[in-house]
Amino acid sequence: MFVAIALSGALGGLIGYSLVATTCPDTPTRAEQLLEQIRGFHAQIPSCAWKEFGAAIGGTIVAAIGAATIAILVLRAHSEWRSHRPRRAA
Repeated sequence: MFVAIALSGALGGLIGYSLVATTCPDTPTRAEQLLEQIRGFHAQIPSCAWKEFGAAIGGTIVAAIGAATIAILVLRAHSEWRSHRPRRAA
């Protein structure tokens, strides 16, 4: 169970990082490229490192908690199923 929880946490972190990485601009927009031809204008490209880090941590935490909750529910259901053995007919 631990491996499954850790794996789902890692995959959740990867999903969170990927969502932010794909939406974060790494080049100037078309309008900024046109404006760069004006003397003195420099397009500012924001750094997304902290956003990507936060999304990775948040995705990891949410996915791991979700997987742990499912694991606990499955183990409880399994133990309850084991405690009520079928009665044998006489």
